[in-house]
Amino acid sequence: MSAARARKRVGLVTAALLLATLACATGRGSSSRSVMAPALVALPTPAPLARPARMLLISIHGLTADRYLASDGARAMPTLAALAQQGVAAESMLPAFPPASYPAHAALVTGVSALKHGIAAERRLGKQGVGAARLDQASDLRAAPLWQAVAQQGGGVALLDWPTTGGAAVADLAPDLVLPAGANWQAALATSGTGRAAEFALRAGGSDPAAAAPGAARDASLVTMACGLLLAEPAPLLVLVRLSQTQVALDAAVPDSETARAAFAASDAELGRLVRCLGDAGLLETTGIAVAGDHGAMPVHTEIRVNTALAEAGLLVPSDGGVRSFDAIARSNGGSAFVYATSDDPALLARRALAAVANGTGAFRVVSASDMVERGADPEAWFGLDAEPGYVFADTAAGPLLAPASVASAGGFATSDPHMATGFVAWGPGLRRGLRVPGLRQTDVAPTLARWLGVAFGPVEGRAMVGWFATSGAPAIRAEPAEPAPNARRRN
Repeated sequence: MSAARARKRVGLVTAALLLATLACATGRGSSSRSVMAPALVALPTPAPLARPARMLLISIHGLTADRYLASDGARAMPTLAALAQQGVAAESMLPAFPPASYPAHAALVTGVSALKHGIAAERRLGKQGVGAARLDQASDLRAAPLWQAVAQQGGGVALLDWPTTGGAAVADLAPDLVLPAGANWQAALATSGTGRAAEFALRAGGSDPAAAAPGAARDASLVTMACGLLLAEPAPLLVLVRLSQTQVALDAAVPDSETARAAFAASDAELGRLVRCLGDAGLLETTGIAVAGDHGAMPVHTEIRVNTALAEAGLLVPSDGGVRSFDAIARSNGGSAFVYATSDDPALLARRALAAVANGTGAFRVVSASDMVERGADPEAWFGLDAEPGYVFADTAAGPLLAPASVASAGGFATSDPHMATGFVAWGPGLRRGLRVPGLRQTDVAPTLARWLGVAFGPVEGRAMVGWFATSGAPAIRAEPAEPAPNARRRN
């Protein structure tokens, strides 16, 4: 690259970062504030290329198709509605089981279910029960993710707050971090991130104490970081970004509340900033953009503390709000839970005890091991639990069996529940325009994006959506079917 061109590129990056940071500072605020949304966003015609020069995969917690396809979609999420109208839009995407955030994000990038990728829940299960630590390390994945395939084939990768990426061998990494209140997120990235993550986070307001937790401030910083990385040299081929302020809103309010609507509008505004960043740099027409939800959400009112029943049955020993030891324990995914046991006898006792509680309360039902495996759930669990609508499982072993729920809405229910369906939109070069997709599985996303990028990827359980592409001349990319799932151990 010539010195003049390098100076021009550095100037573009600096200007983009300054402008985006200013937008963060002036646009950041409570997710419950009223957001004025413009008319449907105008987008250019993507370049007539078979492959995008770069790709963005953005996840929005709790995204459902009505947010961008309904008649008022232009008012609710104008940028996403425009991408949906002029690109590929799913009317519904079936989440992998369990439809909780970490398992869903793993399915999006591996193309396989939890039975294969190993991220079967949000939190870790250890000798002292379900801990606060999340399944946040790339080494926790038992299936190869798309970002690993891209990196191994020479493409740059940036992972920005994407779940289960800690320690990932990529050029630029800002792993998902759960920090104490008032912590310095940018300083934490200097220790746990790689490449330019900490530097760009500092420029993007990452030292703001509000960015230490999921929410609007972190989303604003992440979008500014993504913009800067895409304009930098070398630029990544694949950028994954998770936006989390809708999760904060849906924990506090039901999906059709004004609080939730404002959070989705604010997430759309961040998406709009990314689109403008690429457009101003002349890169939008050659960029592939995919926006995916993790799962839908259902209003809940009562939490079920089934571990208290296991404690009463002598299968679990509580200690200071936690667990000292257990022979059987339940781990929650929201509207479902998996039950683990040390051997056959405790598993049988746990099933009897929880079946009696289920019959007595009418709040949930017991699910057999064979049904669990058929869903693609954790093969290490002995059996499962499904909550009735309005109920949600909690991990605690203290307090009453039934209590007021600590969240307003939750995922994790059986994927057959229509509330769990989520959304997906793609726009960019090589895709057909204005294509409506009646149904899609979350495990279809990774093989489809791999085909779009021209990256060899597999084995997978999902399908590459060959009908989405505008040309039949694009070479087929290997996406081997996944091997049959291992037989579960003998279960009750």
